[in-house]
Amino acid sequence: MNRKKELINKFCNELHLRNYANNSIDSYAGYLSMFLNAMNGKGKVDIIQDIKTFLLCITNMNTRKMYIITIRNFYKYVLKIDLCLEDIPYPRSSNYLPQILSVQEVKKLLLCTNNIKHKAILQLMYSCALRIGEIPEIIANKKECHIDSNRRLLFVKNAKGFKDRYVPIPKDTISLLREYHTKYGVHNWLFMGQNQQKYTARSIQQIFKNAAQKAGISKKVTPHSLRHSRLTHLCEAGLDIYKLKEMAGHSNIKTTEIYLHLSKNSLVNNVEMFDLIIEKNLINKNILKDLAA
Repeated sequence: MNRKKELINKFCNELHLRNYANNSIDSYAGYLSMFLNAMNGKGKVDIIQDIKTFLLCITNMNTRKMYIITIRNFYKYVLKIDLCLEDIPYPRSSNYLPQILSVQEVKKLLLCTNNIKHKAILQLMYSCALRIGEIPEIIANKKECHIDSNRRLLFVKNAKGFKDRYVPIPKDTISLLREYHTKYGVHNWLFMGQNQQKYTARSIQQIFKNAAQKAGISKKVTPHSLRHSRLTHLCEAGLDIYKLKEMAGHSNIKTTEIYLHLSKNSLVNNVEMFDLIIEKNLINKNILKDLAA
């Protein structure tokens, strides 16, 4: 085993000991691998400056933040060196708002997906506002099943932050899943890949990309956009913010409140309301002028 693999394995073991989720460990391991590649051949005289130079090449702030978390934890848990927080600062938070698909765009995306398994994946992800990592973890076999078709509920187990939650499944999604189940039969996981292996997030990304291209969607969207879109559409439909929080599996209501900003209706309706108030005030002023004349 070479030095790089040894360091990554040690890092992963440290994260396992701290009960990090498997998806998070895989993600951090990927970032560490890229960082170690970039640092290969760098001297130890001014390692902080080398790290800063590397981070400045990362233009996406969310990606840069993930690298910073990875680097700090790697130095702390594996190399046993605490990097000064001021030396490797987090980027300032931005007011980034994700791209949202309209209901019509989502319908078009699903209509362009002919493969029933692929369609079931995308529709379930949208209708239940699931994260991409939650789809492969759905169990549906004779001993254990996360889908309760009678109550129309999906049990999302060990989601982000190790939180379980129940999510309602719409009738049309239940019907599609039954159709999919009839064609593909019973397996351990709801969605199985090649050689009866668990489906991967990468496969889902490719399915979404192909569907978006067929649907002619030019927006810069990802599979996670289906979750953002569903929660925004429910917010526009008037779903209570606390029920939305429960469905999304958020720990903090402030995270859910982003969908109030994304909601088209709240913005449009507020603007229209103020336009009516302005118009009414102008009419009243004109009436007063006429009476005074």
